[in-house]
Amino acid sequence: MKLCNIIIISLSCILMVGCSETVQKSQNPYLKEGELVNSYNDIALQNAIISQHTLFPYHFVKNSAELNELGRRDFGVLVKHFTKNPGSLNIRRGDSPVDLYQARINFVLDGLKQAGIDTGQIHISDGMPGGSGMPSERVITILEESEEASSARTSTTR
Repeated sequence: MKLCNIIIISLSCILMVGCSETVQKSQNPYLKEGELVNSYNDIALQNAIISQHTLFPYHFVKNSAELNELGRRDFGVLVKHFTKNPGSLNIRRGDSPVDLYQARINFVLDGLKQAGIDTGQIHISDGMPGGSGMPSERVITILEESEEASSARTSTTR
């Protein structure tokens, strides 16, 4: 009888422990807001990358055709965009030698092909980044004003 009571009590304890529920504390509401802000920032960053549609020399490993970590991230965003939308991709040459620049173009084209993107639908150039920047007429006016001011300073100091 004693043994039977010990077994029943032991099984009851085991069942009670096995059926216990661990209640997880709710997350700090500030952490949830932070995650939401990070999500919005990610979307804004992706939109900026797509709008700019440009890979710069700093996106590549120095003196290499391979993309660095930043380049892989930005290129990944562009690849995702180009799978559904044709468009243009700028690969800025900077001061890279011609052969390195061509190797970078080939590397990017290979990446696009591996992603299943028809490279005939993507126009690659050494163009300026896109986006909502300043109108070119305004840039020309600023440059002309700057040049006039510079020449006026030069002529008065002589």
